[in-house]
Amino acid sequence: MDSFVDALLSVKTDKIPYEYDWFAPLIGDWDCDYYDEFNGQKRYVKGEWLFRRVLEGAGIQDVFIFPSRDTKETAPQPDGEYGSSLRMFNHFENCYDVVYTCDHCMKRLRFDKKGNELVGKVLDEENIYWIFSDITDNSFTWKNVMVSDDGTHTLDCEIHGKRVR
Repeated sequence: MDSFVDALLSVKTDKIPYEYDWFAPLIGDWDCDYYDEFNGQKRYVKGEWLFRRVLEGAGIQDVFIFPSRDTKETAPQPDGEYGSSLRMFNHFENCYDVVYTCDHCMKRLRFDKKGNELVGKVLDEENIYWIFSDITDNSFTWKNVMVSDDGTHTLDCEIHGKRVR
């Protein structure tokens, strides 16, 4: 490895208290199925999502690849994304401050745990949330939803991840 990769990647876990290490089950490589509507048509895209500990264990970073590297030539998407999130634990508020960026946007979020879900509020967009749910050793669900004041959820897109072995 080179010095940049050595400085970025980490196996340490002591900078995030155990009870707040909510994203630990996601560390690893995932094959993903992405569902949404595009141009009025239901759409399925195969993707990848890779999670690692970074910065001496102070955060968790991911690489979000849709369509996957294996399918980008055979099933290209006009709005495909190759992006990354950095999740840093906020010791003052016991939550995660997150930034996501790709070639066409940057979003800031604040993640809290509500029951068995990791709920991220997109800070610059009213009522938009990114939610991780149904997290097991081998699978998870992610949703981009709008939550109205009455609690009604409107689904924008959904991802189902399966751990790569």
